[in-house]
Amino acid sequence: MYFCRPLNLRLFFLPPALHTNVDVLVDLLSESKADSTVKTYHAGFIRWKKWAVHNGISCCDILPAKSLHVALYLSSLVQNSRTASPVISAFYSIQWAHHMIGQTSPTVNLVVKNVLEGAKRRLATRIEKKEPVTPGLLSKMYSSSFKEYNVMSQRIICACLLAYSGFLRVSELLNIRRCDINFELGYISIFIPKSKTDIYRDGNSVVIACMDSDLCPVKNLKLYLLWADISPESEEFIFRNLTKFKDRYVLRKENKSLSYTRMRELFIEAFQPFVSDIKKYGLHSLRSGGATTCANLGISDRLFKRHGRWRSETAKDGYIKDSLKDRLIVSENLGL
Repeated sequence: MYFCRPLNLRLFFLPPALHTNVDVLVDLLSESKADSTVKTYHAGFIRWKKWAVHNGISCCDILPAKSLHVALYLSSLVQNSRTASPVISAFYSIQWAHHMIGQTSPTVNLVVKNVLEGAKRRLATRIEKKEPVTPGLLSKMYSSSFKEYNVMSQRIICACLLAYSGFLRVSELLNIRRCDINFELGYISIFIPKSKTDIYRDGNSVVIACMDSDLCPVKNLKLYLLWADISPESEEFIFRNLTKFKDRYVLRKENKSLSYTRMRELFIEAFQPFVSDIKKYGLHSLRSGGATTCANLGISDRLFKRHGRWRSETAKDGYIKDSLKDRLIVSENLGL
């Protein structure tokens, strides 16, 4: 990677016996952040590099960069952006690249910081959060989709019920393997090996109770695993693409999970008939739907936070849409 070159130049002067550790050092530096974060930041740094070269900035001023050049770069992004997101991404990408080689980042400069704050104010947009999925919507989706021995319909039913009841992010849902699931007496335990908030990959488990209803996540999961012919010892992803074989669907042999895009298409197809505007709903609506329902029922904050694997109260509260009844309690108790 380009940002490692200054580091490699310094390592060139190391004793030969230490050269074999250089590649390991570079790999560890790259792994200090999540893979998705590294890809995003690296792409952001490459955009900065291309802009700098195009505008005649010398290679020695790209990394480490000068604060005035970075401020001008961010200003140029403001002129061509509808939201502050590209500016914010560029700011942290440049900061990350400098930290990777142990250099002081130009993003600590007050001019650069103020450009960022100005961009946030100028390009501020109203945040439109997705509506939470309700039990009523899940019931309508289930009644419309459920078909005996139909793996295709059972796949989306099972995925939605697990995401809703387990407060699962879509990345957590799609990464579930059969070996991660344990059926216990009265509940299931799903091991989450990789989560956004599990930065050291210790893993976490979600427990979901059996329920006496058609919408029981455990019952529907059992049916799905049975109809999809996924053995208990399998290490395969349970949510995979399907192939039509005569008059039925079977899971593809390739052990590759569904993509986010495909899962979103399935979600829209399943819920669109029952909502006035499907654009108000997304895959995050399942996690926020389960969280909202529990919050409005008064579930303990400690249990609630642990079940959803949130690292902070602020993150947790961002998923909840309070009911009108609960919101009115504030003014009803003002002693007027």
